[in-house]
Amino acid sequence: MMNKVIIDAKDILGDVGLEQSYRFEQEFNPIVSETTKYAFSKPVLFDIKLENTGRGVRVTGKVSSEMILECSRCLGEFSFPVEWDADEIFAAEKMPDEETYVMDDTFVDLGPPAEEAFVLAVPMKPLCDDACAGICPVCGELVDEKHEVHDEEKVDARMEVLRKLLKGEEDEDAGKAEG
Repeated sequence: MMNKVIIDAKDILGDVGLEQSYRFEQEFNPIVSETTKYAFSKPVLFDIKLENTGRGVRVTGKVSSEMILECSRCLGEFSFPVEWDADEIFAAEKMPDEETYVMDDTFVDLGPPAEEAFVLAVPMKPLCDDACAGICPVCGELVDEKHEVHDEEKVDARMEVLRKLLKGEEDEDAGKAEG
């Protein structure tokens, strides 16, 4: 379900050059894609200006919030600031050769472009901290100052049966030498 941020631009549509400023917060539903769900830890702040350009309504300003992301190393959740420097044109109809959004009568919907900008702001491999060491491949615990280094050798699971067989032979040989 797309987030909707509807603003009625009827007050500026009468004359070219008219402007109107808005500053407000709005709760956003999580943005859901095929593989990921991005939730917000605080409302989205819109600090924008609408301007009648004669060919449509130009929306400029800053839109910001914080998203809850999962660290790609330790799998922990953390807050990630996102910001969109809005500069979009909304017109009565799609304009050829120009990137525009279509208005619904006198209404501008900033939800879709804000969602797109926020998703594009998310790094491919989000990190809670650049120094995050992640999860220990041996014990599966979080590697932090409390984590102890393991002496265990990393064994390829495909070779585990062979390792056990060889270890069994050594045990049998040790038993024969004692007897």
